[in-house]
Amino acid sequence: MTQPLALDHLLYATPDVDATTAELEERFGVRFNPGGRHPNWGTRNRILPLGGSVYLEVIGPDEEQPEQAGNRILDVDRMQGPAMRWWAVRTRRLVGAVEALRAASLDPGSIIQGKRHRPDGTLLSWSMTDPRARSLDGILPLLIDWEQTTHPGAEASGVTLRDLRIEHPDPARFAVAFDRFGLPEVARGEVAAIVATFDTPNGAITLR
Repeated sequence: MTQPLALDHLLYATPDVDATTAELEERFGVRFNPGGRHPNWGTRNRILPLGGSVYLEVIGPDEEQPEQAGNRILDVDRMQGPAMRWWAVRTRRLVGAVEALRAASLDPGSIIQGKRHRPDGTLLSWSMTDPRARSLDGILPLLIDWEQTTHPGAEASGVTLRDLRIEHPDPARFAVAFDRFGLPEVARGEVAAIVATFDTPNGAITLR
């Protein structure tokens, strides 16, 4: 039996991490946690725990990695505004999950080691599928194994995820594999989209 893949985090990409975080903090009525910088990816982030080891990640260009300009993950250099660009699921059997997805003609990319430093200098490290291999407009999730690292979404923030909706013009392409792994059903949509609704102190708020 295939091990289910648990929702881990949502990636809300932006050309300006600080501006987008400030906007979301006002809309949600809560503060985001400090994040960190991603060496060699050209990005940095801020984190909002959603309970149940799930979190929302605001990710965008890291100005302290100018050498990565034009080559940052998620094409954040080319974005005109923020958007829900990807989602991630976690597993303790990363190799097996990647192989099973490839067997279903869905290739999540090779496995690499990821890392970032928190502002206090603490190093977080994990294994994951290569974020530069993002495919199918972000509908195929990134796979991650946090190994011994404390999960960034372990805290409570007062915001929870009410609903996650995945849309694609050809949902049948994902149906068998997603059902096998216990992932959300992909709905038919005119374009590929990730739509998340959150319960916040300011009411229900949807990002896409």
